Amino acid sequence: MVISRAFIRAYKSIFEMVLPIDPKITIMIGANESGKTNILKSILSFSPGAPFDNTLTCQYSDHYYQGKCPEVTLEFSEISKENRQNLLKFSDAFKEANSILITKRGPHLDDYEVYVGDKEVPISDMARFLSVLPKILFFDDIPLLKNRASLEELTSNSDEFKTERNLLRIGGIVNPEIIFEDSTRGRRASEEASRLITQQIRRVWSQEPTIEVKLNVNGKVLYIDISDGTTVFDTPESRSLGFRWYLSFYINFIAQTVEARANEYVFLIDEPGIHLHPAGQKDLTRVMEDLAIKNQIIYTTHSPFMINREYPQRVRLVTKDKDGTRVDAEAYRENWRPLRSSIGLMIGDLFFFSDSGLAIEIPSRKIPFMKKMHRTRQNGNNT
Repeated sequence: MVISRAFIRAYKSIFEMVLPIDPKITIMIGANESGKTNILKSILSFSPGAPFDNTLTCQYSDHYYQGKCPEVTLEFSEISKENRQNLLKFSDAFKEANSILITKRGPHLDDYEVYVGDKEVPISDMARFLSVLPKILFFDDIPLLKNRASLEELTSNSDEFKTERNLLRIGGIVNPEIIFEDSTRGRRASEEASRLITQQIRRVWSQEPTIEVKLNVNGKVLYIDISDGTTVFDTPESRSLGFRWYLSFYINFIAQTVEARANEYVFLIDEPGIHLHPAGQKDLTRVMEDLAIKNQIIYTTHSPFMINREYPQRVRLVTKDKDGTRVDAEAYRENWRPLRSSIGLMIGDLFFFSDSGLAIEIPSRKIPFMKKMHRTRQNGNNT
């Protein structure tokens, strides 16, 4: 099951909007302050327990003057056999349904309404019903990888060391205590985890194919070292912010999705790759393609390098005018003219990104002088 459309009404800068959502990746690109983050937050607000009251209401809407909450409706489609079996536990109305609409009008469970077509479906246990839908997760502040972590910190539930725990997970270490053993098994586990982590990172970071991650345990402290072809091993915090962010992003997402079922999550990501060089942003778009095999991704950006040109239909151009935030689902028309106009990208800006370039201007009409020359040559041949 995936989200195919979002209907947003009276949410912050959004007066009213219908957002088509791609089954894999949706990219919202636009200038700063255009309302991209508000769109993400409105989708996140659909989740039960998420903040949802009239403080979020668009101030130039009727909802605001009536003291009402915003309204967010999500359309779910591509219902799998497993999805349908779960839905049928609540109502036979889902037996032939190709899509369902769920509207949230307030902060409580009884503020949700479920529709198949134009008919409302009564749900007796709304909390349980919502739990069978894809989980919506918002990623904006990713904890950056640190130089070290103690055994106590790794075995705690603190979010501060989530990235370090997830680093071990993608190295095959579920129980951190193993690598702290003063034994052959502990040393081999640490070496194998280092090898697996390095293998994963090299696959997605094309800018430095010799990158290597090394885990070293000294007593009850794990030290994380990183090397490439030009330096000795150094710490994550001594690396560039762009690389450190990229590594932390990849670690957390891979660990989150490796055991997930297909379409179990919808990931909302605000400005990924903002610290990355354009080559790193292109690497990141390839990582997004890998992650989207199993989960939907919706992300915002103002960088054209975060767009995969092979899938122009995924791009949504976000703009804001006197009527609030708007979305254009055909930003690719006329050779991306709407997008180029919105973000101020000129053709001359691209000359720096290639070793050579060729500009050709073709006249739109024949030049009279050329016509005259042609007639003169013909007359000369006839004499």
